[in-house]
Amino acid sequence: MALTNAQKATLKAYILADPVLGPKATGDGTDYAFIADELNKLKSPAQKAWVTSVAPESMDDAPDYTTFDAISAGKRDSWAFLLARSRDFTRNKTRKWITDVWGNATAGSNSEAVLQAGTRNATVAEVAIGGNTKTTGTVSALELNWSGTISVFEMGDILA
Repeated sequence: MALTNAQKATLKAYILADPVLGPKATGDGTDYAFIADELNKLKSPAQKAWVTSVAPESMDDAPDYTTFDAISAGKRDSWAFLLARSRDFTRNKTRKWITDVWGNATAGSNSEAVLQAGTRNATVAEVAIGGNTKTTGTVSALELNWSGTISVFEMGDILA
């Protein structure tokens, strides 16, 4: 997804304020490749982000099916329908659907496991640009304002 001018400005401010990136972004020795590489690294400590297209296999592999027999027929049918295609976990209704089938998202629960399958670790750039934190039970993640990678060529535009 292309960066907006506001997102470029936010990223530039982040770069210039960072004690490692700032010195690499000023003067004749601007190191665009280094800065892009650092921005594309996973944020440490990890910051989870909701995934906009979670494959059915990821959701299907998450729960412990030993409790599946205890779920009502309607909930089992609903689970099969949910697995029919990829789902956007940034949507509150998708996350509510999961807790409707599997119960509250508490520590160690099936709901928690499925919701965690709908997250990934965000990059430094994604976190710098930001988003809104959305929480369902024990699982919190950012709904990112932007996702992707920063190219060396974009760095020239951002730092211009």
